[in-house]
Amino acid sequence: MDQNSQKIKIFITGSAGCIGHYLLDRFLGREGIELHLLVRSSSKFKVDLSLYSNVTVHRGDLSEIGQFKEVLQDMDYLIHIATSWRNSDKAFLYNVTSTYELFGLVNRDKCKKIVYFSTASILGPCNVPLDDIHEIGTGYIRSKSAAYAGLSQHPMADKVVTVFPTMVLGGDETHPFSHISGGLAPNIGYMTLLRFFTVDIRFHFLHAKDYALMTEYVLFNETDHAVVLGSPVITGRQMLETVCDVFGIRRYFMVPISGAFILGLAKLFRIKMDKWSRYLVANPHFEFNVINPQSVGLKASFPDLRAALEDVKQQARFFKGES
Repeated sequence: MDQNSQKIKIFITGSAGCIGHYLLDRFLGREGIELHLLVRSSSKFKVDLSLYSNVTVHRGDLSEIGQFKEVLQDMDYLIHIATSWRNSDKAFLYNVTSTYELFGLVNRDKCKKIVYFSTASILGPCNVPLDDIHEIGTGYIRSKSAAYAGLSQHPMADKVVTVFPTMVLGGDETHPFSHISGGLAPNIGYMTLLRFFTVDIRFHFLHAKDYALMTEYVLFNETDHAVVLGSPVITGRQMLETVCDVFGIRRYFMVPISGAFILGLAKLFRIKMDKWSRYLVANPHFEFNVINPQSVGLKASFPDLRAALEDVKQQARFFKGES
């Protein structure tokens, strides 16, 4: 038997992003696994892929995924992370049309599972999709909602496990920064002003390294067909207290700020807020039924908010140019 035929073949989109880079850490150079990566440009990688014999890079765009049909027909698994964040029709082209086409190109008899990254932003309480998301969401949010809503009708639906990530932290010199860490690390000094205010929010997060761990877990283990990944719920007060403790910012008092107050300020100062921003302010409890490394018996690299923020603190030095 050909040696390559014994290997587990995995096709990954979005591997050049934050979570994608941490996922590569788990698979690069791993005996028995053959990776196929779809990227627009290899220059986006912060790792030298030429050092690894188990990687094949396919240069191309998701909107032209049909040209990789022959490759996809030979895959055992598909991990689809790539997305379009645009607030335009292109979001629907990438996140709905091209995504459905991608799923339809794998060999039903050979492919064991498709792990598809959506977003928890389209969900409400008890992990139920929001009814009015098509009216209030951004182009990205609406496209993700449309993709998930129609997924049950796709011929490969029974092979798909939809992963709903919550807030994503992570990034360093060898991994791209998530949107949150990339904004927080270089601007932590503003906490000296924000430390006096707390907002009634509830949310979940995971570090990208633990998202990668959970992606591998979902790939090779039996789970529900829809899973939300995230930490146990965290309140706004817990977040503020932890940030101040980690960064050595002294707290004297905290003034609670309501959503109505924020909307009132926006109106007073004529700050334009779109429907989605207004929805987030008026509905600040993003609480779901989640799974995470600890809940499935794995060891998390960043088991709590303090550990994740310690990592952000370390990366803040990177932004300042310190060694």
